[in-house]
Order: sequence, then structure tokens, then C-alpha cells
Amino acid sequence: MHGLEDHLFVDLVTVVCAAFIGGFAARLIHVPPVLGYLAVGMLIGPYGLGRMDADWLDFATVAEEATVHTLAEIGVVLLVFAIGIEVSFRGLVSLGRVIIIGGLLQIVLCAAMIAPVGIALGLDLTTAIIFGMVGALSSTMVVLKTLSDSGELNSLHGRLMTGFLLLQDLMFIPMIAMLPALDGSGGAASVLREVGWGVLKATVVIGGLALLGIKIVPRVMSRITLMGSREMFVLMVVAIVFAIAALTNFVGLSAALGAFVAGLLLSESDVGHWALAEISPLRDVFGVLFFASLGLLTDPVFLIENYDLVLAVVGSVVVIKFAVTSLILRFSGYLPSTSLLTGIGLGQIGEFSFILVASALTLGVVDQDFYSLVVVSAVLTMAAGPSVIAGGSKLITKLSSRFRVLRPYRIGDPHGEERPRQLFGHVVICGLGQVGTMVAQELHEHQVPFVAVDLDQRTLAEWRLHGYRTVQGSADRQEVLRAARVPQAGLLVIATGDPVSVELTAQHALDLQPDLDIVARVRARTEGEDLQQMGVQEVVWPEMEAGLEMLRHALSRYRTPDYEVDRVVYQLRERLSFNLSDRSRRDGADGNRQRPGSDGATPTDGAAPARSENAEEDIEPAPTSD
Repeated sequence: MHGLEDHLFVDLVTVVCAAFIGGFAARLIHVPPVLGYLAVGMLIGPYGLGRMDADWLDFATVAEEATVHTLAEIGVVLLVFAIGIEVSFRGLVSLGRVIIIGGLLQIVLCAAMIAPVGIALGLDLTTAIIFGMVGALSSTMVVLKTLSDSGELNSLHGRLMTGFLLLQDLMFIPMIAMLPALDGSGGAASVLREVGWGVLKATVVIGGLALLGIKIVPRVMSRITLMGSREMFVLMVVAIVFAIAALTNFVGLSAALGAFVAGLLLSESDVGHWALAEISPLRDVFGVLFFASLGLLTDPVFLIENYDLVLAVVGSVVVIKFAVTSLILRFSGYLPSTSLLTGIGLGQIGEFSFILVASALTLGVVDQDFYSLVVVSAVLTMAAGPSVIAGGSKLITKLSSRFRVLRPYRIGDPHGEERPRQLFGHVVICGLGQVGTMVAQELHEHQVPFVAVDLDQRTLAEWRLHGYRTVQGSADRQEVLRAARVPQAGLLVIATGDPVSVELTAQHALDLQPDLDIVARVRARTEGEDLQQMGVQEVVWPEMEAGLEMLRHALSRYRTPDYEVDRVVYQLRERLSFNLSDRSRRDGADGNRQRPGSDGATPTDGAAPARSENAEEDIEPAPTSD
């Protein structure tokens, strides 16, 4: 490096320092840091201080935008990879049909409705078509980061957004392939050939990555982890991420899509969260560069001179995408609150719109003014995205308490609405995954009345056939718990897997009935300790129970006397069991407690229904209409 002459180091230092100042200032005035990153990006970019021809500003402006964009792409790859680890792979697969059919319909309808808006704003037909395609794409980076920060990645609306975004990334290939036809340089046959070739490459690559993740990556990671070297582990993770990202980018897919797939592959392994912890510092630093780079692209002068046109574009795109997405999901049978939250989350114009409109500009299909219009509009929608998603969630929660149509649950009962209201002392089971279904089946066998709460309408329908009341909704909502008659319940079983959902469910339940007997499932010791402090009476830690049973088997295998095995297991359980009442197993008190009952909610004969395969991830696949 010849001093600082090539500007690479200077640009990097300038952006990082400016981003720190912008983020710090944003925190001081209580606005999202993203707005600070964007603001300083505009200030130090070519359309801000870069307009001033002054040598003393060289160290305060970015000379090489391409360099910063490359570094920002690294941030996108690392961030999306980390999010891929956090997302439930099984949860996405379970929503496959609605994501594919609903997602394709959403893209087509949005593009078809946004294009006429462009014509109304004075665009020619070709530019309007590109405007429709650009507007149909949402921001993978902004939405996934917002969901990750708020802990909603594995919520139902979070998984729906994620699935729709991944499909949009895949549809980017045929959109790019269509551009030559729009400028007249390619006929229909050549466009179809390019689209088909792109789809074939995508299919082969995704299939190859799946095979790689199942057969090869786990073996390599096992070998590396056995070496006990943290350095080698980090290098291996980074190599896997960027190799897969480079491969998908090479075949015409986005690098972000490849990174997300890499994260999904590692999420099913034992070292996924270890990898997440190791790359988090890099992810956070380089991720900031992405938002700062958006500011570099923004021309504030164009925004000021054309504010009315920009507002018209932003308003029309956001409203159309919100309406189309919400209606598609509502007609697919999802609850109004889920449909509206997903529609709000996908309302912005995405980062792939930059690539699409830049390619169109290179081909001469659109002019510079349209390029600037799209970039400024996209940056504004992405900047507002986190606040809009958070505010929309609060608004829907508030409105759902006033308007019945927006209630976050759906009651199902074979006896009608009135009879179940006499339920008293019953069990409420939240989550019909493996754990919840096992509890429900045994309660069914012993004729103990219960109310099942889940988002999977199909599983709930099976339990209704057996004579049980069901509530379709998320158990971490107080309205849902009221609908399940928690204030009158004798026991609450929280069998969902998400720690945030478990804590919220327990808190709302105790607000409704402070003395309620609650048994909750946790995934870590700290979660159990937090629940204990809240007042949850019994906490089940599956990992602890599995370890104790394995220890029991190992000691018995080597002929340790049974009394010694029992003593060791008992002492370990005493030491690890959160100091809760389960230490004494309630001293037999459960046997003296009056069995919960009701006046008529007796199950019918027959085998208990099968579990909801993905209910522990809070999924609502293929629901039926009200």
C-alpha cells in the first residue's frame, strides 16, 4: 500500500468513523441507529460533501464508492448467514406451499399493480414495467435484521416474511433476464432461454448445496472441532460462508442467498450457535457499512427537488405491497393479525432494485432520472422499515383489543361458544409439538379436560374432533390466553420452544391468575432461573433430563448398584433443578390435589391425534378460513 494514495484505507476509516458518530447521535436523540448511518452516508458521499471541490475535504469524503460497496457486501453476507443460523429450517419447510404459491402471486400482483402507477406518474410503458419489477422486491437485509433484533425471526409472520424474501431473491434471475427484451436487443426466445438457463443453474446449485450440507460439511466440521482449535474453527466457518456465497453469485444468484443457505445448513448442526458467536463481531462492523453505503447512493438534492414525485412513489409502492401481501395471506386462511404484520414488513423497496435498475440504465432502457428516483425511494423505505415494522406491530396489537375481526386467535369448539365457558380447573396446553402432543395424548387417555393452544389449524381440528376446545393463536398474547380460559384453569403447560414466547406466556398467565400452577419447558438453565423468579412453579429442562438418564444408563452398564445410581442421579437433580419445588416432586402433593374437571368437556372415544410436526416453532401452516 503506497501510504494512503489508493484511498482504500482512508475510505474505510472515514465510513467507520462517520458511522460511529451517526449511530451515537441517533442513540442520543432516541431514533434507530440505521437513520444515523444513512445520514452520515449521505453527508460524506459524492452527493453530499463530495459536491464541494475542496482538497481539505478529501479525508472527510468517500472517493471510491465501489470499495465501500464491496465491504458492505461482506457485511450483508455475514449478517444474512447469522440470520440463517437463527431461523428454523423445519419452520420454513413447513410453510413451503404458501411461500411458493403465495409468494409468486405476491410478486406478480405487486408488479402488475405498481406498473400502472408508473404510467400515471408519466413513465413510458417500458420504464413502467421495470418500475413494477423494482417495486415488487423487498429488502432482505433490512427485514431480516429487524426481525433478528426484535427476536421475531421464528415467529409466524417472521417466517412468512423470510420465505417471501427468499423467493424474491430467486425471482431476481428471470427479472434480470427480461431486461434485454425490453430494450429490443433480445427476442422472446432468447429471454425464455436465459430464464430457463438461470432457473436450471439455481436448481442445480441449491440441490448441490443441500447435498453438501448433509453429506460433507458435518464431517469436515467434526474433524475440525476435534482439533480443539478456535482459530481453525473460525477460519472454516468463514471459508464455508464465502465459498457458498461466491458460488451462488457466480451462477447469477445473490451472494446473500448463498450465505443464508449456508446459515440454514449450519443451523441443523451442533456447532451452529458456536459459529454465530464467533462471527458476530465481524457481522456487526461490516453490517454497518451496508447502511452507510445506502447513504452514499442517495442524492439529497434530487430528493428536495422532486419530493412530491418521491413521496408518490413511496406511498403507492408501500400501500400496494401491504394490501396485496395481507390479502393473499388472509385468503390463504391466516389470522388477520398475521396477515397484516407480514404485509407491513414487506412494504419497502429492496436492495436488489439497485442492481436491477442499474442494469437497465447500462442497457439504455431507463434514464438517469429514473435511476435516481428508484434509489432515493428505496433508501427512504428501507430507512423507515425498522420503525414501520415496530410501529405496525404495536398498532395492530392495540387495534386487536378493540376490533373483533383483528383478534389474534380463533376459537374452535365442538359444543359451540357457550358451553365451554363453564370450563373450570382444566389444563391449558400451549404448543402441540412433540412435547405438547405427548402431554395432550396422556391427558386424553386419562380423560382430563384441556384446552389446546397452537397456530397449526390442522392439528387443532383433529383435537376438536375428539371433543376438546381449541384456540388458534400465539400463546404469548394475553387475548389468546383469555380465550383459552386461563383465569379459570388449574394448570398451564407451556410446551413451546422459543424462550421469548415462553417468558411472555408465563408473564401474561400470571397476570391473569397469580396463583396459577405453571410447568414450562426451557432450553437453558438461565431461562429456568428467570422463570423461577417470575413465579413459575415447575421448570423442565430437557437437556438435564437427557443427561441424567444417560448417566443412569452408563452407571448401570458398569454394574453400579441401583441404590448408588439413584443416589447420584438424585443429587445431580437436586443441584441442577433451579431450587424449585420439583426437588421434592411436590412431596406427593399432586396426588392429594383435586383433579381438574369441567361440567361437560369429556373427550370422545378414539385414538389421540398425531402431533403438529412444527408446532414447537409456533407455525400456522395451511390454516382454514374462519
